Amino acid sequence: MIEISNLSKDYGEHKVLKDISLHMDTGSIYGLLGPNGAGKTTLISTLVGLCSFDAGEIHIEGKNIKDSLGYIQSISSLIPQELAFYPTLTAAENLEYFAGMLGLKNNALKERIDKVVHLTQLSDAYTKQAQTYSGGLKRRLNIAIGLLSDPKIIYLDEPTVGIDPQSRNFILESIKKMKEENKLIVYTSHYMNEVEFLCDKIAIIDNGEIIQEGSLDTILSDTKAIIKTSDEYLEVALSQISDTLHRLEEEGKKITSIEYGHDLESYFLRITNTKLRD
Repeated sequence: MIEISNLSKDYGEHKVLKDISLHMDTGSIYGLLGPNGAGKTTLISTLVGLCSFDAGEIHIEGKNIKDSLGYIQSISSLIPQELAFYPTLTAAENLEYFAGMLGLKNNALKERIDKVVHLTQLSDAYTKQAQTYSGGLKRRLNIAIGLLSDPKIIYLDEPTVGIDPQSRNFILESIKKMKEENKLIVYTSHYMNEVEFLCDKIAIIDNGEIIQEGSLDTILSDTKAIIKTSDEYLEVALSQISDTLHRLEEEGKKITSIEYGHDLESYFLRITNTKLRD
């Protein structure tokens, strides 16, 4: 779906992206991680055509972004961290306005709005002004607007910042359902537990460079888990956890806990350093 080859971007003397190459598949959730200022926003802005680049190539659905930008933008949606709707309008008015901006009319407009309202569960607040919404409702309206075009590629930038646990859980489950519609979702977050829950594959970017990329199992393959039963504990490689649990169950052993040597967050801090970023 997305093929990035040797992508570079400079701002004067500052190299923001350095020779980046990535492959992202349709029907998956791809996590893009990095400290503040690492280059994530610039990379996403480049993929949606909001930012130019100095070297390299980007192909999306086999099309070169320089030759087919209009088409690529038509199948993509960037749902930003900043809330992008009119607070004095209701959800209904916001959705009708943005659907109209996309050229949707009559039955097509109604069908599309009905679908995104169902997906984001906005019906109870549909006729209320958006400025009266809780943080979670505002995030859900933000997502609903971004889905109006029925995009094939969805870029989600920190979609759960500042919301309650129930809203976060609902949004994460909704994102998983989007993947089932054979879409590509590019997900950025500083919440590593969300990334572990959602993503099939991740890339960690720092100082404009990809410093690690691959599936979570591959990236954390040096991690061991400690499986504790009522009378013993076992150190097990991640790839062997399922088989070990099955064997213990057959032996009638009661499993009391599973502890991991380190999770994605500790691994992320280890390879990006713990120094504060602004």
